[in-house]
Amino acid sequence: MLLLLAAWGLRLQRLDFQDIWWDEARNIDVATRPLAQIAVAGELDIHPPLYFYLLHAWTSLTGAEAFLTRFVSLWFGVLTVALVYRLARSLRAGDRGREAALLAMALAALAPYGLAEAQETRMYTMSWAWLAAGALALWRALQEWRVGRGRRGWLVSWGPFVLLAAVSLLTHYATAIILATWGLWLSVWALRGGEWRSKLAALVATAAGVVLLCLPAAPIALRQIPGYDNPNLVLPDLPGYLAQLFRAFTLGEFVPEMSWRWGRWLWLVLPLGGALVQGVSADAREYMHRQRWSLLVVWLAGGLILFYGILIARSAFNPRYISFVLPALWALAGWALAGWRSLWRPLPWLSLALIFIPTGFSLHADLTDPAHFREDARGVVAYLQAHATPEDVILVDQRYPFGFYWPRWNNEAYGFPPAAPADVPPAQYLFVDMAHDDERRIDHRLTALAGRARQVFWVTWFESDMDPRGAVPALLDAHGRLIDTQYFRGYTVRAWQLQPPTRFRLPTEAVPLGIRFEPGVVLLAGDWYGRANPAPPAGNALVTLRWQVEAPTSRSLKVSVRLKEAGGATLAQDDRLLLNDRHVRTTAWWPGESARNVYRLTLPERPGVYLVTVVLYDEETLAAVGVADGSGIEPVIGRLSVAN
Repeated sequence: MLLLLAAWGLRLQRLDFQDIWWDEARNIDVATRPLAQIAVAGELDIHPPLYFYLLHAWTSLTGAEAFLTRFVSLWFGVLTVALVYRLARSLRAGDRGREAALLAMALAALAPYGLAEAQETRMYTMSWAWLAAGALALWRALQEWRVGRGRRGWLVSWGPFVLLAAVSLLTHYATAIILATWGLWLSVWALRGGEWRSKLAALVATAAGVVLLCLPAAPIALRQIPGYDNPNLVLPDLPGYLAQLFRAFTLGEFVPEMSWRWGRWLWLVLPLGGALVQGVSADAREYMHRQRWSLLVVWLAGGLILFYGILIARSAFNPRYISFVLPALWALAGWALAGWRSLWRPLPWLSLALIFIPTGFSLHADLTDPAHFREDARGVVAYLQAHATPEDVILVDQRYPFGFYWPRWNNEAYGFPPAAPADVPPAQYLFVDMAHDDERRIDHRLTALAGRARQVFWVTWFESDMDPRGAVPALLDAHGRLIDTQYFRGYTVRAWQLQPPTRFRLPTEAVPLGIRFEPGVVLLAGDWYGRANPAPPAGNALVTLRWQVEAPTSRSLKVSVRLKEAGGATLAQDDRLLLNDRHVRTTAWWPGESARNVYRLTLPERPGVYLVTVVLYDEETLAAVGVADGSGIEPVIGRLSVAN
């Protein structure tokens, strides 16, 4: 009970201190919609709906403040701690089993990663609890089979496991990785010994039961999973993958570097040493429940291996995606530490105390160090309240969580801020569309939203990929004057002064170019300020180029657009990644796909006619890519006139 209270109290510390961030805001927004709209919400992204249904019920009773929505994660996090006790307790008989359980429970109660997830409005602690309870239900079913009751009453014996496996899958799809490892382990169990036909029949019935319970969510999963991919993600190699997970799941992602350098060896040596002591101790082997121990090992090791295979195929990595191995890790670590008792009775607890020294630094950093806090949304809001007026407009590159802090807000992609409250500056989520040539295109949207504004505030999130081609700042630079830039934790706010009325314009009357570069990349067309009519001196000229790839390139490419004198001197240039409308590099473009990219050139004060050139080059090696006809590496695409 003391350990449970410690887990409870630790997770309550500063529960609502940090601002709501993107994931949390999305989850709260979806959960607070009418029940019938949750399953069909596009914002579900890659998540099944059960967590959102439960959060909907909770917020209907309590409200949707940060403390209350995070409390759901906290509660399931503490429940996981209790279930880890039962998992570890089942590994050994007698006092040694109880000691192993208490050690495992202490590790779970004070785990930095467990604290972090229990203080966010997400579904991970709920999934941990379902899986831990599911493993206990599975052991109960196997025990009943052993004594003969499982053959006579399948529903009573296997029903709880079926239910918990199904709700795990309906809470997070990645729990299927753990269920798959359990399935492999159960297959070995069924084929070993006698009655293999009866065992296999029970497993088929169990799998069918899980499928039937999950069947109503199948249309949602089929809509979400097949197309999910992130080609821009840099995948770790296997050692890097294991190193990241080891750090996150032992001492936490925010452990100070000095503590990590020596603390990792404690986490590695002490559990492994205790496990080796148990392996050579006849007394320890006698009282160990090998079948349950093997399931936990398969749960931990198999989960890590299977997830890495999926990671390579689907490009989706974050330690939380495979955090479902944590109950097994904590239970096995507690069992391993208990092995030191064979040498000296206090050794398990001394080992735990040594592990908790660096753990304490990690917990302190998680709770108190601003460097590890989530985004400073309230800091951004305070700045905007002090500097923006109702005659200005605030544009934000993410739908969440700005609306939780700003009353005059609209987060629809092509919507407009509400009229009230009139004394608050209007704020709008800005979806950057460069694919269409109608009112949805970014220059038309900026004209509609900010054409009458005196100032535009552009708020960008540090993980955003909304405008990687830089269309918004390029347009604002071309039609206004940058007057302020402020940096906050997780956000950048830039302000431009305009002279209304402002008509934003991308140069889109494209001139056919048809320049083919060697790796099958074609510059189809382009347009720029100063092509048809002279541009004003000392301003910013926009260049838009339409690119096409014949097939995905083997390497990622960048483009350098340059303004040059006739003698060859470069006056201005803009280098950017070549991206498509899905914001992915050329290595992931579809065959024949084309996209418009925008570039900004600072014009000279001296009037005249200048050359616009293009260089295509390798992102990593910086080696230029030649034109296919052998004419060089920097073709001239046209001329730009600067007025007197």
